[in-house]
Amino acid sequence: MKRQAPPRPPRPSRRFTRLVLALRAAWLVPVTLMALAYAVYSLFNLGHMMRYPAGSAVAELLQAVFGAALGAAFLFFTWRMWRKTWDMLLDRIYPEPSAPYWQLGWLILAVVLPFLAVWPKVQDLLRYSGEGANKGNLAVLRQAVEAYRAARGVYPADLGELAGAGFVRKVPALWDKRGAGFPHRPTSAEADAERGPADTGRWAYSVKDGKAEIYIDCIHKDSRGRAWSSY
Repeated sequence: MKRQAPPRPPRPSRRFTRLVLALRAAWLVPVTLMALAYAVYSLFNLGHMMRYPAGSAVAELLQAVFGAALGAAFLFFTWRMWRKTWDMLLDRIYPEPSAPYWQLGWLILAVVLPFLAVWPKVQDLLRYSGEGANKGNLAVLRQAVEAYRAARGVYPADLGELAGAGFVRKVPALWDKRGAGFPHRPTSAEADAERGPADTGRWAYSVKDGKAEIYIDCIHKDSRGRAWSSY
C-alpha cells in the first residue's frame, strides 16, 4: 500500500511571510558581504604565503590553508541560506511560527560578528595592501634615482628633483592607507639618510661617496617582522 505524503502545513499570512523575509534579508545581506570579504582575505593571505614561502613558517602556511577552507565553508553556508530564502519567496516552503525570533537572533549575531571576527581580518588585508604600496614606491624611487644619474651623470640633490625632472610624477606618499594601522601619518617628506634611522616616518635619502641611499625611516616592524628601515 502506497504511503501518503504528510499533509502540508497551512500557509501563513503574506504579512507574516514578508516580515520573516525582511528580517532574514536584514542579517543575510551583511553576512554574505562578510563571507565574501573573509574569502577574499583568506585567498589573498594564502597567495601571500605561497609567494614568499621562505619567510613563512609551516604553522602560518597551515593557518592560511585552514582560513581558505573556512572561507569556502562560509560561502557555502550563505548560499544555502539564500536558496532557502528563495524557496520561501516562491512559497515552496513556509516559515515556521517561531521564524521571526530565529531571524532576530541571527540579526543580532550579524551585528556582533564583524567586531569579533571579520573586522580584524579586513584590517590585516588593508595592512598588507598598504605595506605592498610602501615597498613598491620604494622600488620606484630607487629606479628613478638611478635613471636620473644615468641621464644626467649625477644623483639628484633631493627626491623632489625627480618629480621636477619628470622621472616620477610626484614623490609618492608613505603610509597612505586608511585603516591599515600604520605607525605614522601619510607623508611624502624627506629625511637625511646619513643620520641613520630616526623613526621620522619619512623617505630617507642621501648621497655619499658617489652612492645614493634610500630607505624608509621607520624602526617599527611590518607584518613580516622586519624593520621598515631594513628594506
